[in-house]
Amino acid sequence: MKKILISLLFVLLMSLQAFADIVPYRVNDVPAGTLGVYQPTNGIKLYAKPDLSSKVLFEKKWSYLNVLSTDYVDNLFAILLPKKELSFVYATDMDEDFVQVFYDKTNKSLGWAYKEDNFQFLPWITFYNMYGRKYGLKLLKDAPNTVLNVHSRSDINSQIIGKLNRPKEIRLTTIQGNWALVTVLNIDNKVDTGFIQWRGENGELYYFPSIK
Repeated sequence: MKKILISLLFVLLMSLQAFADIVPYRVNDVPAGTLGVYQPTNGIKLYAKPDLSSKVLFEKKWSYLNVLSTDYVDNLFAILLPKKELSFVYATDMDEDFVQVFYDKTNKSLGWAYKEDNFQFLPWITFYNMYGRKYGLKLLKDAPNTVLNVHSRSDINSQIIGKLNRPKEIRLTTIQGNWALVTVLNIDNKVDTGFIQWRGENGELYYFPSIK
């Protein structure tokens, strides 16, 4: 009986993992060299070149009712929240009406998506101003300890006026380059307002909008 219960628990845990929302959790979840995100609707078609007559490299359509069970879900999506019918893929380049995106993050496979409207591509600063200000920010795992510091100005050499300590909330006010003006509520209920480094010099992301 005990073995049966353990087996059922394992199956349940695996099912919950398979159907969990997709959001970045670690710094290296976000591929290097990204410029922002591209928002598909209920499908995506990617070309070898920024040209509708070029070879189609990847094409998928999905329903938000069952997309989490598809075999390509983990490698395609940067963010996938089926209950909100919200999805994004990572973007790396632009060419007039096209955006270059990852369609296989593991193998670093790229293709060009045609923009049906200009709002489908969101550079990181636009994305953070939209979703970071709405939902707040979260610290990505494996970020360096230096980015826990709250500075008086958007400068690594400025005075450190606070530090993140298992924060309950990181409220975003505005983005200034690689720095974000935030108000942090720590676990000890101490509140600090100042600048944190949300992005590294090489484009790596340390904080991400806490979309849920």
